[in-house]
Amino acid sequence: MTPDVDRALLAWPLMASLITIFGTAGFVLLSTGQRAFGFRAAAACLLLLWRVLAPVVFLASLLVFLNLTSDMAGVSWTSAIDLVPEVLTETHAGHVFEWLLPIALAFVLTAYVPLPKSIRPLGLFALGGVQMLLMALLSHAIDKGPLAIAIYFLHETSVGLWVGALLAVSLVTRSAGPDDIWVGHAIRRVSTVAFWSVIVLVITGTYTAYTGLGLDAYRLLYSAYGRTLIAKIIVFAGVLAIGAYNRYWLVPEVHDLPARNALLRNVWVESVTLLIAVTGLATLLANTPPAHGMPSHTGHAMMAMIMVW
Repeated sequence: MTPDVDRALLAWPLMASLITIFGTAGFVLLSTGQRAFGFRAAAACLLLLWRVLAPVVFLASLLVFLNLTSDMAGVSWTSAIDLVPEVLTETHAGHVFEWLLPIALAFVLTAYVPLPKSIRPLGLFALGGVQMLLMALLSHAIDKGPLAIAIYFLHETSVGLWVGALLAVSLVTRSAGPDDIWVGHAIRRVSTVAFWSVIVLVITGTYTAYTGLGLDAYRLLYSAYGRTLIAKIIVFAGVLAIGAYNRYWLVPEVHDLPARNALLRNVWVESVTLLIAVTGLATLLANTPPAHGMPSHTGHAMMAMIMVW
C-alpha cells in the first residue's frame, strides 16, 4: 500500500492555497470590530494573495479531477478527457466534482470581481469552507461514515484557521505597518486561534489516525501510512514548540519592541513551515491507503496521540 505521489503532488497546491485563503479570510472576519486599523484595511493587504491563489485552487481542482479520471480508467490524461462526462455522472467522485468545480470557479470570481471589502472575505471564507467539506467527501473518511467525514472536515478547517491567522498577521504587519494597538490585539487573537486549533487537531487527528491504523504499533512503524504519519508528527512537534514559545514567553511581552520583532519572525517561520512541510506531508498521507489491510505481528498497543490530515 504505497502512497499515490502523483495525486499528492497535484493535491498539495490545491489544499495549501485553499486553506491559506480560507484561513486568512477567517482572520479578517475575526478582526471585525477592532477600531485600530480595521478589517477593511487588512482585507486590502491580503487581496493580492487571494487573487494569486484562487486561480491555483481552480486549476489544481481541474488537474486533480483529470488525474482521478485517468487513474480510474487506467488511461493517459489525453484519453481521460473523453471519459469526463461519464465519470461526472456515474461515480461518487464525479458527483463531488460536479459541485467542486463550479464552486472553485465562484471562488476565483469572488477574488476578482469588484465587491465591498466587507463582503469579499465573507464570500471567500464561506466558499472555502464548502470546498473543504467537498474534499472531505473525497477522502478516506468516506469509507467510515458521516462522523469520520465531519471530523476530517473539522481537522481541515482547524489547520486553515491556524495557518491563516499566522500568515495574515505576518503579511499585514509587513506590508501595511499598522499601529502598535492593532499588532497587540492581532497577536493575542492569533494566539487564541492557534491554541484552540491545536486542541481540535489533537482530538480529530487521534480519531482519524485510529481509523487508519487501529491500535497496532506494527502498522504504525512498518506501513507507508504509518511512516508518513510519523514524519508529519515530528515536523508538527517542531511547529508546536515554536508556537508554545511564542504563546507563553513572547506574547506576554508583545508591548516590548525586541520581543514583538522576535514574535513576528517566529510567526512567519511557523506559518511557512505549517503551509509547506506539514501540509505537504498531510496531503501525501491523505493519498496513502490506510494500513488496516496490513497483517499485524505485535498485537494491539496503545498509540500516542497523533495528528493526521
